[in-house]
Amino acid sequence: MTRAHWLVLLVVWAISVGYMAAHLKRGWVPHDEGTLGQSAERVLNGELPHRDFDEGYTGGLTFLHALAFRELGINSASLRYVLFAAFLSWVLVVFYVASCFISAYAAAGITLLAVAWSVPNYPAPMPSWYNLFFATFGTAALLRYLDVGSRIWLFIAGICGGLSILAKIAGLYFIAAVLLFFVFREQCIECEQDRNSSQRGRLYTVVIVLGLGAFVLVLFRLIHQIPGLSGLIFFVLPAFCLVVFLSARELAGIPGSDSQRFSTLLSMGVPFGLGFVLPIAAFLIPYALTGSVHALLYGTFTVPMKRFIFAAVLPQNAVLIVEMIPFILPVVIAFDSGGTGRLICAGLLALFAAAVLIGSARSTLLYGLGWRSLAAAIPVLILAGVVILGLSRAGKAMTLLRQQQFMLIMCVTALCSIVQFPFSTPVYFFYIAPLVVLTAAALFASVDSPPRLVLATAIIFYILFAVWRVTPGFIKHFGKSYFADTQTEPVSLARAGGLRVDPSDARFYDALIPLVQAHAIGKFIYCAPDCPEVYFLSGLRNSTRTLYDFFDDPQDRTDRILRSLASHNTNVIIFNKTPEFSGPVKPDLREALEERYSHYADVKCFQVRWIQ
Repeated sequence: MTRAHWLVLLVVWAISVGYMAAHLKRGWVPHDEGTLGQSAERVLNGELPHRDFDEGYTGGLTFLHALAFRELGINSASLRYVLFAAFLSWVLVVFYVASCFISAYAAAGITLLAVAWSVPNYPAPMPSWYNLFFATFGTAALLRYLDVGSRIWLFIAGICGGLSILAKIAGLYFIAAVLLFFVFREQCIECEQDRNSSQRGRLYTVVIVLGLGAFVLVLFRLIHQIPGLSGLIFFVLPAFCLVVFLSARELAGIPGSDSQRFSTLLSMGVPFGLGFVLPIAAFLIPYALTGSVHALLYGTFTVPMKRFIFAAVLPQNAVLIVEMIPFILPVVIAFDSGGTGRLICAGLLALFAAAVLIGSARSTLLYGLGWRSLAAAIPVLILAGVVILGLSRAGKAMTLLRQQQFMLIMCVTALCSIVQFPFSTPVYFFYIAPLVVLTAAALFASVDSPPRLVLATAIIFYILFAVWRVTPGFIKHFGKSYFADTQTEPVSLARAGGLRVDPSDARFYDALIPLVQAHAIGKFIYCAPDCPEVYFLSGLRNSTRTLYDFFDDPQDRTDRILRSLASHNTNVIIFNKTPEFSGPVKPDLREALEERYSHYADVKCFQVRWIQ
């Protein structure tokens, strides 16, 4: 890059850092902070995720958070500082990925757009952010591999995949995306090297086509656990388009013998697989030494399936994809227009975007147009990308390198978007939005003479819409309507780390936690259902292994909890009257607890009960 390009990167990085720093302590979802904080503190106290408590994710990130607590102090801000450090690196990598497709100046706009639609909207250190980070890092490593051909970049990409899985099992989607990309790259290599060969690897073709079919079937069965067509359209259709494209290429005939083609595929898969296995093997060591690998596997793969019953939210109606049309139509028309036509299209788009931007402050319809025109874009982007790749192969309009770069970013976006399933609330779109932005940039860069003024207008609109209309509303307003920022009141509790939240939340927890602490005699309390933040904010320990009640084994549960409370001399319990996921406390357990813990006080939706 030239000195001017480095200056552009520095400016973009500085703006991103400043914007993120301003939002770093803004807002919370109390049970998220409690889950992350309590899990990390339990590890700090010598417990092992899944073996000793019901870890909500794979557990690797919990160890990092425990380290942050040890070095920076036990409070929510410590975990956000770790997220901030990861974000700083991620911004640089986003710029690099974008610059593989577009100019440095255009990459600057795309990077700012990716930032505006990502972490600053919900800066809690959730594992899904790390899935996004590692997917981006891994994609950058693979793009570098395509540039220089060194397999060390495959190994690095594999490490990124392994680390992503350790943050959250959804990292497997990145692994699947890379495997799809390897199939495509192998096809490209054989077509380039052996274009005149008459040999055809029939066994290889059968294995690949059957493997691709099995992959789509597994994905379909996973998504179809939630009824409706929207899940299939948003999460299955993009992958299905890629699989059909790869299968069609394979069945059309790729030159090369079976041994040669398997060897080419393995030459990519082996270094990637070694990198993937390395962090996972290291993570398994304490479980292997303590004979608790089964607990890890059960907690990672089996227990989360309960989310399909207790923590599932349907995706948006797929029909709303049509709301993209007012934004896409000027861009499409501009592609086939001359200079004057493009100027007119840019003007029309700017007028419409300005109307949406201004009107969305009061109109939920206009707000929805701005939100869903991006949030519903993935199936359209992938379908359009597959068509462009197919036409490019026929007409040689795109270089072989550019085809592979484009296929890579499409695979990663299509598969990693499944992180939104099964809890498809609007906030989950932010975990994939930067990849959507990068894919859109790659798509428009793949055609000759893109209408730059029209595209620049769209970029500016989406940046402003995120900053002015989306971010202020926070979690419960995302994707629904504009709402002024109310995350303004710092929580006075030491363990909250100075997070700024809604004033009603601040007053509520500033009253609840001291009440709990005032009556607790020992180190242990019991809170149910689904209120891990009470444990963490109070500094008192959980006498059970449960963070969310729906994860708990229902067999003999009442007697088990009562025995645990007695053995830990627990004299304070807290009932959450409005749990978000689990149902209310079972009548027999509640009756037994109310009889034993006869004194109580109500604080909003919580009831604190204690033994004098």
